[in-house]
Amino acid sequence: MRAQGYLAFTVGICLTAWACLFAMETQDRHIADRFGHDMDKVARDTEARLKTYFDTLLAIRGTFSVHGQMSRADFHRYVAELHLTERYPGFQGIQWVLRVPEAELPRHVATVRADTGIVPGGYPDYRIHPVIERAEHYPIVYTEPMAGNENAFGLDLAALPAHLRALELGRDSGELVATERITLVQDASGQPGFIARLPVYRKNVPLGTVEQRRDALVGFVAIVFRVTDLMREVIEPQLLSHVHVVIHDTGYVLDGTPPTPTIDGLLFDSAGKLGGAREARRTVPGLLSKAVLNVGQRRWLLQVQGYDGSRYGRGHETIYLIGGCGFLISTLIGVLLVTLQRRRALAHTLRAALEEQRALQDSAVVGIGLFSDGRIVRCNRGLEEMLGYPNGTLAGQPTTMLVPDGSDPFDCGLAGQRMHRELELTRRGGDSLWCIVNGRMLDRQAPDKGCVWVLCDISDRRHTEAALESTLHEVAQQKEQVEEAHRELSNVLHQLRQAQDTLITSEKMAALGALVAGIAHELNTPIGNSLLTATALADMVADFERQLEGPGVRRSALEAHLNDAKTACGIIAGALGKAADLITSFKQVAVDQTSDQRRRFDLASVVHDTLATYSAQLRRAGCEVRVDIPGNLDCDSYPGSISQVLSNLINNALLHAFVGRPDGLVTIAARALDGDMVELRFMDDGVGMNHRTLHQIYDPFFTTKMGQGGSGLGMNIVYNIVTGVLKGSIRVESTPGSGTAVVLMLPRTVPHAAAA
Repeated sequence: MRAQGYLAFTVGICLTAWACLFAMETQDRHIADRFGHDMDKVARDTEARLKTYFDTLLAIRGTFSVHGQMSRADFHRYVAELHLTERYPGFQGIQWVLRVPEAELPRHVATVRADTGIVPGGYPDYRIHPVIERAEHYPIVYTEPMAGNENAFGLDLAALPAHLRALELGRDSGELVATERITLVQDASGQPGFIARLPVYRKNVPLGTVEQRRDALVGFVAIVFRVTDLMREVIEPQLLSHVHVVIHDTGYVLDGTPPTPTIDGLLFDSAGKLGGAREARRTVPGLLSKAVLNVGQRRWLLQVQGYDGSRYGRGHETIYLIGGCGFLISTLIGVLLVTLQRRRALAHTLRAALEEQRALQDSAVVGIGLFSDGRIVRCNRGLEEMLGYPNGTLAGQPTTMLVPDGSDPFDCGLAGQRMHRELELTRRGGDSLWCIVNGRMLDRQAPDKGCVWVLCDISDRRHTEAALESTLHEVAQQKEQVEEAHRELSNVLHQLRQAQDTLITSEKMAALGALVAGIAHELNTPIGNSLLTATALADMVADFERQLEGPGVRRSALEAHLNDAKTACGIIAGALGKAADLITSFKQVAVDQTSDQRRRFDLASVVHDTLATYSAQLRRAGCEVRVDIPGNLDCDSYPGSISQVLSNLINNALLHAFVGRPDGLVTIAARALDGDMVELRFMDDGVGMNHRTLHQIYDPFFTTKMGQGGSGLGMNIVYNIVTGVLKGSIRVESTPGSGTAVVLMLPRTVPHAAAA
């Protein structure tokens, strides 16, 4: 039978393995179907969004074709009505590129400088750049919005080979043409971009041949795209977190070359910034799909891979559940078969034990009998031998024959209590026998069933004492086992506390990492502006050197050069000064958070330094911060701990307070109190908290955003730092829909004994 149990267990394990394999194959089919649908959606959404954007160019060209040349003011009003920021977030700008022959270049420059349609003073600094000599020029005359696109104003596209080829293709074909991947001169972020242009011809002229289209060309309307912004607006954020999307520009369709991706043609990579660190996530093998898109006569190669996760990853919990249940069922069946055999063997053993028990009772040196209503119902052979009666002669006899006075001592009483006493009995021959008798009612609910009595001589008392000592020894062993279990539980509790401390340290280091990411983002703009201005200054110096090599330099040219140099130096100094301030704030915050040293500091400076490191996150979240802290709140405490508390509160507000809102308000206020104390308030106008959340806010691992960025340790860390390190107190005031206020009561001077 044991072999049958093992066989049933083996068969169950095999069936479980087959079920797990079948479940994995089913999941793989579902994942492949879902990925194919997602790939088609990305391709369709990209083509549809680009078509919508290109339709805007057709509308602008139609306006030029119907009304002829548009003034700068009309062009400005037209673009303003498009609401680019809300409706077309992928646009960097919309431009009008004018075809200008070499002979008309001076008159064109003078016309633009005197154009007061938008700016009353015109554009006296307008110039064509870079300076080249050729029969035709294609300067950018209109660019909207002008803010952020100043570097493109007056840019001669004929001097840039990539742009010139796209212009010539559009001019000859009359269709929309896109450029290859370019770095936009007006974009300091370094994002890859491209420009889509549509030619505009003179009214009422034939356009049937290439020569006719070349003669009738007036200019181009163009849209400037930032590819990263375009694709992140096209692809749904929920889907983008599950797929790795890469787009390469592989050349013009008319070139006829196969669409081969190269690093120079990389337009978009959803895993991270191009040329920078990539997001380290594992993709699912086999989940790779490609599609070729025709974008303005250029071929874009779209590649999509699926990340291993909740959307495309296998449901390991299901597999484990099937395997675990199958293993458990197989084990139970095997154990059940083995148990049935053991029960049969146990029943046989029990019958043998009962027979042995009867034999033992009969061979016991003590007497055992069932007495009821003054008679001996039954007894063992030991009682008969003890009293000297033949086998079977005592059953049914009155109990009065066992005592000399003729009374009935074998009555347990009405309460059924247990009886224990020494009793003198009479043997068959008339001699006396002193026994220790123990009696107990057989069934308290049915007293008529009688009492069971055990009779033994006085020598049996020693055996009873030995049994008592054995019982005491067993109790001592159980006590030792309980103490050992208590020690093990204490060790487990200590390990759990160590694990919690480790998690809290990890949370603090994660907050410091967020500071590094934020300050890196903030430094990108001033350093990029400085680099761009320095490059422009170098170009101006080179141009001035060329003028020096000529017949002479006019005073007006020298003054213009000096003014431009002074402006450029001012821009560089301002941008680098801003970068230096950011680095100084970050260094102070970073040193405080990592070293946690005690020092004297100004509370307002620590708050402003911490906010400076979160300026990028707050700006992206549309969150306004107001600070109301007097400048004379000096403290002798731990600025790193205060910065850590503020960081956790800011992260909590960004993650929880403004859900479903495009903006929010955070207020940080402080005031001095009596008794060398300071009150620091952190308030937001967010969604607030209900009573249950407010009651559990300090519990470790409690969060309403589990799996969505919340670890559940933020407010637990804040409570431990405020009460443990800073020796203060904290309370949270909040109601649903009315915002949240965190009030910290901190000593301005932390006691030295507490710091140790």
